Amino acid sequence: MERHERLAVIVDKFFHEKRDTNPYASAETMRALDHLVRIHVTDAMARAAAQWRAVYVDASRAMGTPTRTQPLSNVSAMSQSRLYKQLADRLSEWVARIQALPAPANDRVYHRIRDNDQLLELLIAHDYQLITLAEQLERESMHVTLDSAEALRPTVETLLKTLTDAVMERNRMLSAVP
Repeated sequence: MERHERLAVIVDKFFHEKRDTNPYASAETMRALDHLVRIHVTDAMARAAAQWRAVYVDASRAMGTPTRTQPLSNVSAMSQSRLYKQLADRLSEWVARIQALPAPANDRVYHRIRDNDQLLELLIAHDYQLITLAEQLERESMHVTLDSAEALRPTVETLLKTLTDAVMERNRMLSAVP
């Protein structure tokens, strides 16, 4: 069973198991779902980062090797190449940040979320939004080439900004204990 299939099976089990219809009903299932959301989001972002890093490598190769007669390459090609590298680096940085986010530290957080239907619905909506944004970011990046990179870069940067805002909001929501 592939990783994505396994994720779907586990999430389906969380939502349809007769004795436990709420994935946040116990601390164990909540931690497991939190872990699955992080894995899914970071895997998609890591694949997008790898694709943009490949575009950066292609752009660097296209500039050619500096020679004695022409020590500097095309300035605009160099700046575009740097932009692709910066985007790949930002994606990779957010992969590491998401993986390092603290899990809810104690059962008070779990009880606060489980006992508050509005907060629970908000958290589920945030999780869904994170996964959707990460998948959209990966989809936009998967077929990027050197020719299409400049047209796709603003879209990917906007998606990354939206995703980082959602990650920060989710982290704020989980870390705020009354």
